[in-house]
Amino acid sequence: MTRKLLMHVGPVTIDYDVLVAGLRGDVGFTSQEFIDVMSFSLKFLRKLVGADESYQPFIIPGSGTAAMEGVVSTLRRGDKVLVVSNGVFGDRWKALLNRYPVAVDVLKANPGDYVKPEEVEKAVEDEKYTMVTMTHVETSTGVREPVGEVAKRIRDKVELIVVDGVSSVGAEVVKMKDYQVDVYLTASQKALGIPPGAGLLVLSERAVSRLSDESVAGYFLNLKNWLDVMRNLEVSKGSYFATLPVHLVFMMAKAFELIEREGLENRIKRHERVAQGIRTGLESMGVDIVAKRPEAYSNTVTGVLLKKANPADVLKEVVTEGVELAPGVHPALAGKYFRIGHMGWVTPNDAIATLAVLERVLKRLGEPINLGEGVRAAQLSFS
Repeated sequence: MTRKLLMHVGPVTIDYDVLVAGLRGDVGFTSQEFIDVMSFSLKFLRKLVGADESYQPFIIPGSGTAAMEGVVSTLRRGDKVLVVSNGVFGDRWKALLNRYPVAVDVLKANPGDYVKPEEVEKAVEDEKYTMVTMTHVETSTGVREPVGEVAKRIRDKVELIVVDGVSSVGAEVVKMKDYQVDVYLTASQKALGIPPGAGLLVLSERAVSRLSDESVAGYFLNLKNWLDVMRNLEVSKGSYFATLPVHLVFMMAKAFELIEREGLENRIKRHERVAQGIRTGLESMGVDIVAKRPEAYSNTVTGVLLKKANPADVLKEVVTEGVELAPGVHPALAGKYFRIGHMGWVTPNDAIATLAVLERVLKRLGEPINLGEGVRAAQLSFS
């Protein structure tokens, strides 16, 4: 039997109870059992992002990128957007928005760093923007943006504040209402610990009011076309625009049930504890972390810089030892790093196993490390 620990940045290891929840036959999108789990999931999504009933949740087929493109539904021809980018997935906003008749500016951080709140504040004071987008946790570097502070500084200066929470929701503190954010989005396959296949969004009343025929959005990802469907399903009425990922929603409902049982605050603390243990281990081992500032370390992703070993070789070797990690994707750091994903159902035991495998592999590949010190430091961190 082959067993593998998936310490990837998404998809992540899935709890067996979540997987089993999707093993159903003969379930239609108008069946009451599907409507019930969809209703529960929509309501729970609000809790995950710290929103109340005045906010509108959406669960649509696709991915985090589909959810990002759904945000275009709130834009109109000629609107101007400021993209706050800390890496590859921040830059994705520019690539996406450039396909539409809107103007886009980018405020960019150096690799491993984050755009400071005062920089964003100055940018929106110097120029009039309809929307500002931020990435809560930049998956390419593991850097966390202080979205609450940024939102506080710019709330009265822009109409829409949008946060990509693909690698944060379910593992980082998210207070959508308190931050006065207009759109929080995420995906099923990251910290929520569900298989890929769904994009999730929550919109403020202000954002919902901009869902109109004046939008520059297309058809399938136009949230106006999904709005009545979501509202009907939440109140247990069958509704249709396009086919939802029926079996995935059963898995989502089970994951949300498990999150509720664990307690969201406890879940966030678990992620924080595991992340701290992994980084403590890496630093004691003698390797560097991509994120330059400890206040920007995320609970979900850690980029690891190497001095001598080839990251591609490290990834190949660790798989043979039963652990799968993620390649580095930031072009400025190409060939210099790899990533560890620590989100979803991750535990301290998973962290210890990952560090132990890394120590053995890096030692074999000639990376100068302190063999055994990484595991020791992590054990002390967890003790």
